Amino acid sequence: MSASPAVHLGIDGGGTHSFGVAVSRDGTILAAAQSGSLNFLGADLPTARRSLASLLAGLRRQLPPGTVFQRPVIGCAALFADATRAEKRALCTGLLPLASARVISDLQTAHFGATLGEPGVVIVAGTGSMVLARGSKGAIGQAGGWGHVLGDEGSAWWIAREALRAALAAREGRGRQTLLKRAICRSLGVENLDAAVARFHAPGAKDEIAAAASRLPQYLPRADPVFSEILTRAGAELASQALAALRQSGLTARPVPVFLLGGVLAHNRRVRASLIKALQARLPISVKPPCLRPVLGAAALSLSASGISLTSGILRRLRNYREPHTAAN
Repeated sequence: MSASPAVHLGIDGGGTHSFGVAVSRDGTILAAAQSGSLNFLGADLPTARRSLASLLAGLRRQLPPGTVFQRPVIGCAALFADATRAEKRALCTGLLPLASARVISDLQTAHFGATLGEPGVVIVAGTGSMVLARGSKGAIGQAGGWGHVLGDEGSAWWIAREALRAALAAREGRGRQTLLKRAICRSLGVENLDAAVARFHAPGAKDEIAAAASRLPQYLPRADPVFSEILTRAGAELASQALAALRQSGLTARPVPVFLLGGVLAHNRRVRASLIKALQARLPISVKPPCLRPVLGAAALSLSASGISLTSGILRRLRNYREPHTAAN
């Protein structure tokens, strides 16, 4: 019996959901699966390993027995760059071949997917926020990605937090009146602001809070100036991160190629418009659609690691993949 062909593996290990694809050398999607978070800092290592094991099991069920994953690439939300040997061992031992697996930041796989390694800036705003820029000479600039305790400005979680802060300030008489109180309570499914505060402080509630941010507009009976200002500030915060990353990278191309990723920038037009306006006030930009989704960026890196050129045919076949639907952040 002939040996099963080796396939390439790409994983987008996000802070909320993880996606994986197995692809052939010509870019054909052979299997796709999803699982929970691989963020072993935001959750814990056993949880991340269970998510990775579940994802790999889901892929293997769709592949011939004995299939070998060649040059696996995992983009992991717990990282800011390539994993250390200790981090890779902790996550992958017993699940993937340590010698050939590459574990890097999910921002790196998202950037490669968007740009295919070309200069440009990728701005991500979903549950959290982060920016990566690559300069004309290959220098890398990064801003954000420090998590909700230290940052995540402009993210869904940040928007929800700022909305609750505004509602509390209004209740105490030290802030402008706003319709956000009722909207926050309804989006979280609680009776009052005190219960909303308790929900914010509950362990492991970050994803739930971020998801609630996307529901706030539907519970506002009319436009709310306070909420509108929060969304405008969200865009400005993301622009500030992007400009910082661009300065670090030394990117000189004009207009600057800009790629917008994540649920906030996909679904919140006010945040997106504010971000673009703030960037355009400082330099010429060209907003472009990403070449590939982040999980496909990981798969493309896996192919490239084996010396496979990303031809137009391979890219076309990769783009045929459609990610399973999850709620937008």
